[in-house]
Formats: sequence, C-alpha cells, structure tokens
Amino acid sequence: MKKEDITSMLVYIIMLAIALVYGLTVLRNYAGLSGLSTGAYFGFTALAIVAGIIFNAFSFEMGHVIGAKVGGYEILSVNVLYFCLYKREGKWKFKFSKYDGLTGETRLAPRKDLGKEANPRPYCLLPIFLYILEMAAIIVAFIMLNNASLNDKTAFVVKLAYFLLTMGMVGLMIFVYDVFPARIDTTNDGYRLRLASNPKNKEAFNELLRVKNAIDNGETDVEIKTFETITNFTAELNFNKVYILLDQDKFEEAEVLVDSVLESKDAISNRTYLRAKAQKIYIKIMSSSLEEAQKYYEAEVPLDERKAISLDVTMESIRAYMLMSGLLDKSASETELVLKKVMKAFKRASKERQPVEIKLYNNALKRVIEAHPNWNLDGYLLESK
Repeated sequence: MKKEDITSMLVYIIMLAIALVYGLTVLRNYAGLSGLSTGAYFGFTALAIVAGIIFNAFSFEMGHVIGAKVGGYEILSVNVLYFCLYKREGKWKFKFSKYDGLTGETRLAPRKDLGKEANPRPYCLLPIFLYILEMAAIIVAFIMLNNASLNDKTAFVVKLAYFLLTMGMVGLMIFVYDVFPARIDTTNDGYRLRLASNPKNKEAFNELLRVKNAIDNGETDVEIKTFETITNFTAELNFNKVYILLDQDKFEEAEVLVDSVLESKDAISNRTYLRAKAQKIYIKIMSSSLEEAQKYYEAEVPLDERKAISLDVTMESIRAYMLMSGLLDKSASETELVLKKVMKAFKRASKERQPVEIKLYNNALKRVIEAHPNWNLDGYLLESK
C-alpha cells in the first residue's frame, strides 16, 4: 500500500471519528428533545448535512478565489461539486467536470506581470481562515438561538441552532481533510502550504501552474524549466522534462536530469529517490548494451533497491523492473508478476504523462518480447490513446 493511501486512510478515520462522536453525543441527545418523529429527525439531519456540504464546498472555493487574487494569480476555473465555471478566450463558460480535491478545485496561473513572484500562501490560507470565521459565527449563533428558548427545545429557533451546528461539523470534517499537512489522495491546502513554506519550492510551484495551463490550452511544445536545487517538489518538476526527453529518445539529456536527483539523495524522500533510480535503470537498459546495463545493475542497484522497485506500483518502477527481470535476471515468473500490476499503475499516472508512458512501457516490453518470444507477453502491451 502506498504511503499516500495510508495517510488518506488516517484522514478519513479522523473525519469518521468526528462524525460518530458528534452524531452519538450531540445529535443523539437532541433527537429525544426535538419533538420530531424518527423519520422527520433523520430528514432534518440529512438536510443539514447536505446543506453543510454545499455551503462549505462553496466557502472553501471562494477562499481559494480570494486568496489567489491576493497572491497575484489569474483564475482559470472554479469547480464546486462538479459544477465548473471556466475561462476560455476571455469568456466564462459552464460545464460539469471532475476535480482534484475533496469538494472542489480552483485552478489558477501566475499573472504574467508577476510570474515566479506570485505568492501561493494566501491561496492556501484564505479557505482555512474563512472556515474559522464560519465556525466562530456558528458557535455564537448556536448559543444565542439555543438560549432564546431554554424551556422549549422543540422551538424552531432551537432546531435552527442544531441545523447550523451540524453544517459546521460537516465543515470541520472538510477542514481536517484540507489542512492535513501531507500528500493524500487529492491535493489539499495543508500539502500546498508545506510546499510554499519552502522558498525553494515557490518558483517551482508557479512553474508547475504555468506548464499545466499551457498544456490545457493545447500547446504541444511547452518549454519546461528545470531546477538545480533539488527538493521533492522540484525533482517532480524535473521529471516532467525527463518525460519529454524520453519521448524524444534523448536518453543522455534525460539521464543528466535523473542523475541530479539521485545525487541529492539526502535532500529528498525515499519515494522520490526510488522513482529516480527506476528511471535511471530504464535509461541504462534502453540506451546501452546489455553488458553495460548488467555492469551498472550489479554495481549500483543493491538488493534492497531491487526489492523496493519490484513492490512500487508506478509506471516508472514497472518499466524498470520488467526490464530488470526480463533482460538481466531472465525470470519469466517475475516478469509476468510485475506485468499484472501495469493497469493499476497506469491508472495512477497523471493524465499528462499517460500517452508518453504508453510509448515508454510498450518499447520496453517489446525488448523483452524480442528476447523471449516464447514467454507470450504480447497481451500485456498497452493500446495507444
């Protein structure tokens, strides 16, 4: 299981715990005092939850919009629960669209007059600040409304108090997800803030937004800047350039960038280092003779790294391990075992990288098929999009 999966599971457990504690204490206690039938009370609670999801989803994205403007960004699209407003040729349009987030996503690009100087911190902080204001207002409103009818808990103002409090608790669950300071199953503000707190990552963050905007606008020859100072984030951006170079069969240039990441082992996570090592192995085997690749493999890839690559369900590692097991270790069973994971890994790859991954993976698999035609591996080739 990937680290991001474990982290996501932890966050969802915390969110579930909040829901259970609130539901089994506050809501359960009020259920007997509300004067509502069981069905009506469930309807009341469900309506409050739905209202909480909608209101907080909208509030968080409005925070992103305001924060982005303060930080010096241009708004490209605002998506709240699949309802997406997006800008094309200076005009705002509407569509239903997927998003990268729990309840929505605001996409942006640095203003041209600011470029790398645009500041992502307000974009991350404003939604958090707005929720804190929201919760403070809800607590004040709850106390006032609840106290307005101390002797009659069935009164409308008391029901309104619990309705607002339930909306706030829904917001709290979204808040916990949004501020968790780690990479999880979608991109949250806590993770963005961790990136933005490192000055080395600020320029890289803005460069990533610029490149994504260019690709979304149909540019096919996007110039991607690379970074000499390596962090986990700048390494990931350098990998974007690596993919372009590999797609053009420029193995030597790609290897230089990969080496810069590997040489910064102490400054990056094991995960980032492992992906870089997998790319290095792929480049060595695809661009060198098998004798040279075998020497590198035996001298520079220790057993613990071989095992880690075999267990890593990403396209980078699957390509590398397929070549390792198929051409260097000549193990049919290990090769087939890793190939069975390819669809899972491919679905995890970003959409921008999937077309290139199909080419890189198929080229590697064809090498193995040519070396071992009796292994019957043709069925594992990916169809081009």
